[in-house]
Amino acid sequence: MATGTGRPWWALPPPPSAAAPSAPRFPSPPSSFTADPPSEFLCPISGTLMADPVVAPPGQTFERACIQACAALAFSPPAVAADLSESHSSSSSPLVLVPNVALRTAILNWCDRLALPHPAPLSPDTAHDIVRRLMPPPQRQEQQQRPQTQVASSVRVRRPSVVDGGSAQVQVQEPSSRQRGDALEEEIMAALGTEGATPVEQASAMALLRQATRENQEVRQQLCTPRLLAALRPMLLSPDADVQVNAAAAVVNLSLEPENKVRIVRSGAVSPLVDVLRGGHPEARDHAAGAMYSLAVEDENRAAIGVLGAIPPLLELFAGAAGHRARREAGMALYHVSLSGMNRSKIARAPGAVRTLLAAAEARDRSSEGDAPALRRLAVMVLANLAGCPDGRAALMDGGAVAAVVRLMRNGSVAPGSAEQEYCISTVYGMSRGSMRFRGLARAAGVEAALQPVAEGDGGVGRDLARRTLRAMRGEDDEAPVTATGLLGRQWDDGSVVSEGLVSIRRPPHRSNYAGPSGSNTTQF
Repeated sequence: MATGTGRPWWALPPPPSAAAPSAPRFPSPPSSFTADPPSEFLCPISGTLMADPVVAPPGQTFERACIQACAALAFSPPAVAADLSESHSSSSSPLVLVPNVALRTAILNWCDRLALPHPAPLSPDTAHDIVRRLMPPPQRQEQQQRPQTQVASSVRVRRPSVVDGGSAQVQVQEPSSRQRGDALEEEIMAALGTEGATPVEQASAMALLRQATRENQEVRQQLCTPRLLAALRPMLLSPDADVQVNAAAAVVNLSLEPENKVRIVRSGAVSPLVDVLRGGHPEARDHAAGAMYSLAVEDENRAAIGVLGAIPPLLELFAGAAGHRARREAGMALYHVSLSGMNRSKIARAPGAVRTLLAAAEARDRSSEGDAPALRRLAVMVLANLAGCPDGRAALMDGGAVAAVVRLMRNGSVAPGSAEQEYCISTVYGMSRGSMRFRGLARAAGVEAALQPVAEGDGGVGRDLARRTLRAMRGEDDEAPVTATGLLGRQWDDGSVVSEGLVSIRRPPHRSNYAGPSGSNTTQF
């Protein structure tokens, strides 16, 4: 049976627009800024911003793929001081490259300050094409005629740790995804595991982890190890803003993979994230809210998130003066957390929780972005879930929710037949169940006048809940299920029935529509 909005009665509506985090996310850039990078950030060969700068003899810095391509093609462009002739590409005279960690950190920080995406490393094919275009026509033609086996790179790369500057040499070849993940983990752990590591070194390691987990799904899966997660926890509590921000963003990126969500919670990362929500750097708080949203998508994590104290700071962030993105993600986290029965009681008992949710629900548009409708929808979703437990019903009536929800339905804040209207009716219906007190509040607030047009409508979840609520107001017996729509409204508080924000229904065999088929959100930082 379809609702008035064209959905099956049991289906949740789609989440608020832009609530699902899928491409790397950056703060909105300021209205005016210069994006011209300093010349030292550009590769002398390609002229592009360097993603993987390395130092080559006699001390010049290049994009790794470009200098490797020069060595492989035995060609020295004018920008290269070293002689990359045929002898230098032989196994007897390898070209040694040292990662320029300080310059890479400076480039990443410059991008972050201007809200620009971090540069991506050039692929070997692209680098070879760039170098070939720099070659004189005769040499280019000669190189193209050589067998591919004769131009294979034999560059040797020295990969020191970020801190100790070791000098082990390894033969360069295209690493597998697993090898790359292992190498990144070792490089990050070398910096974080060094006794007396400075905040600059820790920030460099966290920036590397953040970038790596943003780029590749397989790397996110491989880097979510107990050792790395244990090293991340103290970084979330670092007094250094760069360390804390990059660590929180890395947690969000790692949590994008469904198999990582439970690992992260079991690693003990929730408590540090709660501390960041309470008093961390503003940008880190935004990321921490995103992490809570991502982790709460997984059913198994919801109870732990509530027990570990995430609800009060999420409510504070949702109610506060934070930006729209942070408030939206705090609201999405609260919605998913409120799907757990024990958390509904925790939210209801949290000081000021109902007042916060009602204020967001009744807020008018405050900016050109029109953020109020999205936040309103999140607020009424959580209110509807709270109405599914006794503590929630009592808190809602104590907080004036009956009159507030009626105002939403009568002043045009929620459109007739919309998902928001169904959530509002679900909230009123929940408060009506078994409560003599509700009848007096409902008559004073004008519930009957607000619900009568819906009850006389064409059908759907909203109509049936409106009819049941009106019968409850008249004191009529309402124990029989409404078979016309298949609603199963007889049990709100036992374990076999959960509130999914619209009406009490039996848990479907598939995951919530909010999580998608994989149960994962998709925001990257």
